[in-house]
Amino acid sequence: MEKQPPWNRIPTPAGSQGPTIDRRSLLNVSMATVIGGAAAAMTGPGIPTQALAQTARASSGSVTRIDAHTHFTPLRYLDAAERQEGRPFVLSEFYRQISPLYDAKERLNLLDHNEIGIHILVPLPWIEAFPKIAHDRRLAAETARLVNDEIATIVAAEPKRFRGVAALPSVDPEAMVSELHRAIKELGFVGAYVPVGPTVKRMDHPDYEALYKTIVELDATLWLHPSRPPLPDYVDERDSQFLVWQTIGWPLDTTTAMHRIVFSGVFDRHPGIRIVTHHHGGFVPYYAPRMVGGWAAFEKGGAPMPTTISKPYIDHFKKFYCDTACDEFVPKVLEMALDFFGPERVLFGSDAPFGVANGQHFTTEVLRSIESMAVPDHVRDGLLSGNAKRVLKIS
Repeated sequence: MEKQPPWNRIPTPAGSQGPTIDRRSLLNVSMATVIGGAAAAMTGPGIPTQALAQTARASSGSVTRIDAHTHFTPLRYLDAAERQEGRPFVLSEFYRQISPLYDAKERLNLLDHNEIGIHILVPLPWIEAFPKIAHDRRLAAETARLVNDEIATIVAAEPKRFRGVAALPSVDPEAMVSELHRAIKELGFVGAYVPVGPTVKRMDHPDYEALYKTIVELDATLWLHPSRPPLPDYVDERDSQFLVWQTIGWPLDTTTAMHRIVFSGVFDRHPGIRIVTHHHGGFVPYYAPRMVGGWAAFEKGGAPMPTTISKPYIDHFKKFYCDTACDEFVPKVLEMALDFFGPERVLFGSDAPFGVANGQHFTTEVLRSIESMAVPDHVRDGLLSGNAKRVLKIS
């Protein structure tokens, strides 16, 4: 008889909802293959260097492009987390190959090459990628403080080019709020981020209520980032096949998090809260009609939605913001996101420095997509700069 897979043997920690899945066991199942493929994608043959270097022109010479969703991983944080966890992070080797992910000088070269004024730095890997740290109140708080201090140092050295987003110790609501206060008031960060997915805390968990309240009080912004590991898609498999966990699972996790936030009434209790969703809002912009139809059909059939929010439900989803991280040239996809969320709620975001050529390909294709969108120049300028300035309070 086949031995039971590790994720079916992990106990449920106190205070959690449902089984907690050990990311370490899951990620180690097949990530060697994933890492090899990702590294090949970054440096693989047949990619025209000239095409990667070409970037889209700005629609207005006065626009200072602000990339509202990029990533940064201080090596001191990664090293310390690995030591504390007692093992290497599963993507450590892959991350260390991407020099702009941790080297500020390399990152500035990426900004300058693409005529981008500011990068918003969202830290990765998330604290929850290290279970020993994430579930320990003291270690989680100390680790969050370490990564935020490291990013603050980068921002302080180039305050006109970088802005920081804080990692938070989600295991402890008081420590989470305390670190958020410190990051905004002392470090000058523009907000914080939390990972979303089936192995982390759900976004309607009571522990997050204090976070939502504090985000509004501090006039800060909250980023969501998917974090699903290669969970199996079928009961007879040990892990997800064909990268389904990432290519489909991540936008699904963003979409699921949005549902939890909406139907639990977060926008009703905290009007004006600013939440930025990744990858142009997951599935919501182009799946909204089916969502609306499904809600109506089930309620008509006697299964009302377990919520107190007002109808139409879909209007609450339009209160999110989204970025333009799209990997490839997809102007029509971004137009759908803009049509759904509105022209003032879409922010240029590239996901750099991930992707081919240390972030250049993602940056190029997002900028080309924005330039090719069928929108007026003032809307395009808003996507590239104006919206981020207003939402993130950048003067």
